[in-house]
Order: sequence, then C-alpha cells, then structure tokens
Amino acid sequence: MISLVPCIQVLPDELVNRIAAGEVVERPASVVKELVENSLDAGATRIEVDLKNGGRSLIRVTDDGCGMDPDDALLALERHATSKIRSADQLDHIATLGFRGEALPSIAAVSRFELLTSADPEVGGVRVTVDGGRILGADAAARARGTTVEVRDLFFNVPARRKFLRAPETELRHAQEGLWGAALARPDVAFTLRHGTRVLIDAPLASDPSRRLTDLWRNTDQVIRFHAGGGGEVEGLLALGSGRGRPMLIFLVNGRVVRDRLLVGAVMRVLRAAGSGFGGSRIVLDLRLPPDEVDVNVHPAKAEVRFARSGSVFALVERAVREGVAASQGRVAVGKLEDGDAWGGVAAPQAGGYGELIRQRHEAGGPPLFEHPAYGGGFETVVDDASRPTISAARDALRSGAKSGPADTPFGRLIGQYRDSFLLLEDDHGLVIVDQHVAHERVLYDRILRRLAGEETPSQGLLTPRLIEVGEARAAAFESVAELLRRVGIEAEIFGHGTIRLSSVPPELEEEEVDRVVEEILDRATALDGVPKRAADELEEEVAASLSCRAAIKINHSLSGDEQRALLSDLVATDNPYRCPHGRPIILRLSQEEMERRLGRR
Repeated sequence: MISLVPCIQVLPDELVNRIAAGEVVERPASVVKELVENSLDAGATRIEVDLKNGGRSLIRVTDDGCGMDPDDALLALERHATSKIRSADQLDHIATLGFRGEALPSIAAVSRFELLTSADPEVGGVRVTVDGGRILGADAAARARGTTVEVRDLFFNVPARRKFLRAPETELRHAQEGLWGAALARPDVAFTLRHGTRVLIDAPLASDPSRRLTDLWRNTDQVIRFHAGGGGEVEGLLALGSGRGRPMLIFLVNGRVVRDRLLVGAVMRVLRAAGSGFGGSRIVLDLRLPPDEVDVNVHPAKAEVRFARSGSVFALVERAVREGVAASQGRVAVGKLEDGDAWGGVAAPQAGGYGELIRQRHEAGGPPLFEHPAYGGGFETVVDDASRPTISAARDALRSGAKSGPADTPFGRLIGQYRDSFLLLEDDHGLVIVDQHVAHERVLYDRILRRLAGEETPSQGLLTPRLIEVGEARAAAFESVAELLRRVGIEAEIFGHGTIRLSSVPPELEEEEVDRVVEEILDRATALDGVPKRAADELEEEVAASLSCRAAIKINHSLSGDEQRALLSDLVATDNPYRCPHGRPIILRLSQEEMERRLGRR
C-alpha cells in the first residue's frame, strides 16, 4: 500500500538550531574558540577565559572589545546574523575570524547561555538570558565597554552529545591548546585562562611571537625563528623539546588557527628527514597568503581551509621548516689546508661559502657564528700577525698531555675506517667521526645542484632501455618533470599507458636505483596537484636529494686511504659540510676532555 504522507518536511527551528550546533560545537574547546574569535574580531586587547569541570559546567569569556548595543545583542542570537560580511563578493576576501553568524545561536541552543555586553557604558548595557535556544529575557545591565559570555551545562539538552565528552582533564587540554594558538596569533592581545582557581595561561602583551611562545611555555630555553617567502610568506617558531614524544604543531593561516593535513605532512616530512631529536618540540607556523587563495568556508567550525595552490603551499612550508631545522642544528667551521701545512686540525677558512663568512666575521671583530652542538663551546680560532690561524688560550686549556698527530685532511689527521662505515680522525680537540654515507650524499647533492644550475651534465646511455611501470596517475605528471630529469642526466619518455622508458642515467647511479628515483619524483609531482607552473623549480632540491641518497656509498663499503682523503676533500668544498640534504649530521666529535673525564683522568 502506498503511503500518502509526504516524505519531505521542513524542520522546525529548534531542531535546525540543534543540528547546526552539532556542526559548530564539538566540545568545550569549540565554544572557547568561537567566543575568543568573536572577541578578537571585536578589537579586544585583553581576553579572559574561565572554565569549570573542563568547560562542561562553565565557560566564561570576558573581553574589552567594542561591545554591542541592546538591539544588536538580540540580533546576534539569530542564525546567520553577522557584522563581518555584507555581500557574496566578500566571501573571497574574508579578513575576519568569524563570518558565518552561527556561533552564538548554535552555542545558546545547547547550553544555558548568558550574554552581557555594552558598547557605551554611559548609555548602559544589556543582559540576555537563553536556555536551550529559548530567549528568557533581555534586561538592562551595567558593564564597562566589552562583552562577557557565560555558557553553563553544555549539551544539557542533548544527552547523546554530552556522553561523548571526555574526562574534564582531556577537555581542558583541548581548550588550552586552542587558546595557545589564538595567543600565538595575536601577541598584541593579553590572554588569561583559569580553571577553577588555577591560572593556566597568563600571557601579557608581547612585542613579538617568540616572546609570547616563552610566556606560554615557560620551560622553553630557546626559540628559533625562521622565515620563507615566494608565493606567500611563512613566519615560524621552533622550540626544541626533550627528544621524546610527538612534536606539537600549531598552524595559523592568515591569523586563523587551523588543522590541515597538507601542512602537517609538510612539517613531518622535514622532521622525519632530519632524524631523531625533534620529539616533544613545539613548532608554530604563521602562513600568510592572499585571501583569494584560501577558502576558509569549507568547514562549519572554520577549523579547516582549502588552498588554491596546495602544491606551492606545501613546498613553501617545507622550505621554511627546513630553514628552522638547519638553524637549530648549527654549524662548525672547517677549512682546507694550505701548502700541506698542518695547524693541529684547525684550517684556514676557504674562500666563498661558509668559510668566507667566518673570515669576514673575524676581520670585523664580531662574535663567532654558531658552533655545531657536538663540538661544544669553549674555544675559537684566532688569526695571528702572519694571518695564520692559531689556537686560543681557551682551547689550550682543554688540552692534555695527549697530543694529536699532524693533520693531513681538512678535519685533522686521518686514522682510518671503522667497520667500513665511518671515517675516524683526530685533531687538537679530540676524536672526529665522519659518516661516510651522508658525507658522500652531501658531496653528490652539491654536485647535482650545480648541474641543475647549468653545469655540464654527464650521462651514460643504456644498451637496453629500461621500462618502468608507474601507473597512469604518475605518468600524467611526467611531462612536467621530464626536463628536470634530463638536466640531472636521466633521459626518459612516455612509453604506452602508465609506462616510462629510460634510455640514459647519471654515471653515479645504478640502473635499479634510477627506477626508484623516477618513481619518487613522480610521486612528489603528483602530490603537487598535477604540478603547477613553478613545480619544476620547487622539485629541484627534491631531485638532488633523492639522487644523492641513492647514489651515495653505503655502510659496510670499504674505502682505500686515498678514497677516504678524497671524500673528505670533496666534503669540505660543499656549501654545508655539517649536514646531509635531509638534515642528518655528518660529523660527530668526542672531545679529549670528555674522554679523559670518563676514563678518570680528570
């Protein structure tokens, strides 16, 4: 029997408001986020947040913003009522944190809600009381300029949602992390977070984000700032942690705190390549893009965004974080020997590159550039009247009766190879250990970058071309990287559906390894949204890093004495002989002082 009852009905306003609340209000942290963003849009210079029971019992947000008059206060509780936008054209250039006009009515629909606001204390303010979406009253009230919003008994009328809330400690942590993001985005605003009688955040006005970071995390000893530009701008902060646990990441896009898998992927890619040591670190990224290149209207709670050029954004963030990681790892000065003379392992800075920076710093009488953490402090190179480096008195103090032999490499005297994997040397300061794989990787990386910059590229043809099955998706990106591959010595072409034919390869690389390099680059190109116009330039470092890693000598590979010295000579001529292209350290030093202390001589 066919039913005559209509299947489609218009939902009542009360049910619509509860559904909207389910989209906007996920947990107490969602309420804190929405109310704090409203305060910031209102021009507040101080925001106070009070919570009880992790926000389940009470959320109170107080600000000194512009406030509202009584008519606006009532209108703000209507759905889709906002002062942030006026027309559809403004959706492409949103400069405020809020714009949907759903936050206040959605929160009021699932709580016992009170709004106290005043735009002009002389005229007076208004107190609006709402219970589960029903306005109970609007009364005149005295208040200084600004707004206070109280949210009690969140989800009291939606028990199905309330039972999914976590323990108060968990909900408090989420709210605190959300407020951290807002505080880092706006160091010009003072923030306070109280939970019961405990003050969890007390961040006064700060002159810059790095100062705000140390205010929020008081156990932070050093904050490293980094920056990258090109198609956008990234300002970043890195505070090193204990080395254990997952890093804490906070992302700001045009001042908005967001969760974005693309940004997480870019950061974690760099941290994984840099090796261990970044566990527990805190990284803050402030990404600035033209408003029309960011769609902030893709998530009901405005917690996610979509980028018009995601590939370029990924590359920009990756480049910025790599700068921050490199700055955190520091450098140590090495150079080349002149005329076969030995200076106890301390060599003259080479012309150009980092050596030239060291020379200029010494001549200017300024402080030394940063040292490599593994080398420690307590010594420096000085220049005598003959313009020859000598060892300072501070370094002499570290010496003992055990003397090093005359240096025969830029890093000291070569002792030999350990387990066919590491080169051992000695200098005046102690024992030097060089990882032969990452050292060779660094040498090849710089060599390949020179080829990409225009240096002649050697290539050897294959007697029998190799066929690589890459799939249609990756093959579609091949044309965009074909020229880039050719510039590093890889001649290839499309050969049927989803297949690439290799005809020439670089001399340093085994044929089988070329397959993996091509697949990696095509994977990367595919991730860059079909490879935008600038992708070839952005992929250059990726190609160089992939090729150098695949071609570098491996562990358990015996090297003759001449080969070991040649590798060290090539290494010292690179732009950065301290870190491989992925950020791993190349050189490790065990000081004479440390050895003697451990052996009971000190």
